[in-house]
Amino acid sequence: MTNKRILRSEILQEMKSQSITQKAKNDNSLYEQLYAHPYYQSANSVALVLSMDHEVDTGPIIEKLLSDNKKIYVPSTNYKKKEMHFQRLLDLESISIDEKGIQYINKQTEKSNEIDLVIVPGVAFREDGFRIGYGGGYFDKYLSTYEGNTLSLVYPFQLRQFTPEEHDIPVQEILLSKEINGENK
Repeated sequence: MTNKRILRSEILQEMKSQSITQKAKNDNSLYEQLYAHPYYQSANSVALVLSMDHEVDTGPIIEKLLSDNKKIYVPSTNYKKKEMHFQRLLDLESISIDEKGIQYINKQTEKSNEIDLVIVPGVAFREDGFRIGYGGGYFDKYLSTYEGNTLSLVYPFQLRQFTPEEHDIPVQEILLSKEINGENK
């Protein structure tokens, strides 16, 4: 099986090399599936990351969550303690960028673990929901005690075979983009 570090590097390169047009098609396919999904429709509160440029753009999802009057939570990470909690996002004006280039909420808002749906990021995924993230272990640690619903939004080239580690926690369901390289799959 492929080394996690090598696999992560290969897929990140593919994520970063998508054309703007193709990425937009992939993202739109994922948005449609997400908004129609029962987990999304029944959720009163949703946690997700503030995306980086190469990831599925969560900006439109946040706008939809706001218009649907759902509570939005984003990661609040303490790198020294290696802890992650979810903090409530009330508006788009309270977002800054931390020392690692990650967006975060720059004011005090409610922190909660009472969340109905967590949209879990990742780099590589297996069809059974196991994932390789960015290597910090923050989401696996969080998911080890989380009891709500989990989904991941995935580009087809992110599906790979790898052997999960003992501490890895799978997501319940993967939504797979239906567009890749201009072809429907």
